[in-house]
Amino acid sequence: MRKSIFFTVILVFAFGAVGNCSKVKTVTTDTQLVENPGEKKPVNVTNGKIKRGEYVKQLEEKSVDGNKFVLVQIEGVSTKGWMNEKNLKEGKLPSVTVTSDADLFIRPNEKSDKSGTVKAGQVAFKLEESGNFVLIQYPGKEGYVMKSVLGAADAVVKSITLPVLGKAILSASSQYSGGEGKELEFDPRNIFDGSLQTGWCEGKNNDDGIGESVSLSFENPITLSKISIVNGYAKSEGNYTGNNRVKSLKVSGDYGGESIIELKDNVYDYQDSDLDPPIKGKVIKFSINGVHKGKASDSCLGDIKLEGATYNPPSEDYHGEGP
Repeated sequence: MRKSIFFTVILVFAFGAVGNCSKVKTVTTDTQLVENPGEKKPVNVTNGKIKRGEYVKQLEEKSVDGNKFVLVQIEGVSTKGWMNEKNLKEGKLPSVTVTSDADLFIRPNEKSDKSGTVKAGQVAFKLEESGNFVLIQYPGKEGYVMKSVLGAADAVVKSITLPVLGKAILSASSQYSGGEGKELEFDPRNIFDGSLQTGWCEGKNNDDGIGESVSLSFENPITLSKISIVNGYAKSEGNYTGNNRVKSLKVSGDYGGESIIELKDNVYDYQDSDLDPPIKGKVIKFSINGVHKGKASDSCLGDIKLEGATYNPPSEDYHGEGP
């Protein structure tokens, strides 16, 4: 009788362990499933590319050279393969959108140390809640943010501060999306960050993006006298030629003034243009007017530097119309 009870307990434990292994998890990083983890020449699983945000069912796990690998099956299909366990999180994680630039805390407490900042528009996974804080995860980062900075995508407020000209709210007619967790890879703020390694690419489908635009809404009126532009996605020659570059850019202001700036191709540095007469307004708009064709139809800009000053206009300068 005791042997029978003992055997039953063993069976229950064994089946329980197998059941725990077969659980749904969320992929946190784009991954390629392989057939032979730990081998010098891994064999990729056919149709085994999985994206951040997809769900998989864990079937087995094993350690290889100190790294834990899990055998998973992609939800909805029969495709199976091995991947590193560090690229998975338990359960089906909901996504949240950061609506304003925010601090990342290492603990759910405003007095704790900060681990960095997260930009408005970033989509992240919600891992847990703790009081007024939410633990979020996005590529390369994990930390706590205040609940108050999370909301719907249409509530995102993107702002920048430019030397002399001050703070501005930035918006774009469209933006190319690099996928789940990569929402800021081609963010319009990139063209005002002073780096040639980033850029904005418009996101209009099957189109060269003529008429697509980026707008700056300043707290106070400004006057622009000079603009310097890095054309295309200048991170590398492949990125540059792989996408459209802007051939002409229309710059306009809601207090008056408009200029069509012609940009040369195959120039990986700033191209300067004086604005005469100056462009004035609280809202400055940059619109794609023509393109140099690339391999893909997405049109990109690398960086923009603006020179000017704040402006106190006479009342007749403003007509209440956008650029």
